[in-house]
Amino acid sequence: MCGEYMRRVERERVTRVPGFSEVQRMVIREWLCPECDYFEEDEGDEAPPAP
Repeated sequence: MCGEYMRRVERERVTRVPGFSEVQRMVIREWLCPECDYFEEDEGDEAPPAP
């Protein structure tokens, strides 16, 4: 949005299942702008979204 280069970020989301001792882990890949906190979910392509 602001014209800064976006960076690819991997995060792990951990969700606890109520009533169970299990946790669900999901890796989330996003393109993130360090200047304005704009982000888009990574769709698997190598090129970042256009600013």
